[in-house]
Amino acid sequence: MGDIMKHKYFGLVLLLTLLVVSTYGYNSEAKKDEGSIQEMEIKGIAFDQNLQTPVVLLTDKDQNSILPIWIGLCEARSIELGISEKVAPRPLTYDMMAAIIRTIGAKVERIVIVDLRDEVFYAQVEVSVDGKVSKIDARPSDAIALASRMNSPIYVKKTVLDKASLLDKDKEKRGL
Repeated sequence: MGDIMKHKYFGLVLLLTLLVVSTYGYNSEAKKDEGSIQEMEIKGIAFDQNLQTPVVLLTDKDQNSILPIWIGLCEARSIELGISEKVAPRPLTYDMMAAIIRTIGAKVERIVIVDLRDEVFYAQVEVSVDGKVSKIDARPSDAIALASRMNSPIYVKKTVLDKASLLDKDKEKRGL
């Protein structure tokens, strides 16, 4: 079995383990987060010609804020499939994860982009099982691809939006 397949299976086993092990009450956590997060939606996928990489564009409902997140080619294609609701001839990893989550009676409550450090975004997938929610660390691209299949809302912490805004202004000053 190749290294890539081993990593995918390890990730799936880790996801299922975390679903069972780390749980907490969702309602109190959701209320606490209300003022510190912004709901976003997938505006689309673009391609950064300079970096030769796809970018997923998240925007708020009023399209006042746009958050670009640079992602890999495979993740971009998977997000495109998820938002188009097209079905791949064979299930992709995110399709399988969504099927497992549904089969065990779980639900992806939401995904949250929780941090931006050293120009790298961090996310969490909040999955509920029997009224308990687990926060699972994930790459934003993986979380967004899963959310697109589960019709789950996407949130971004306002501190992340602020950091991204400062980062964009800094790049403009340097001519990037």
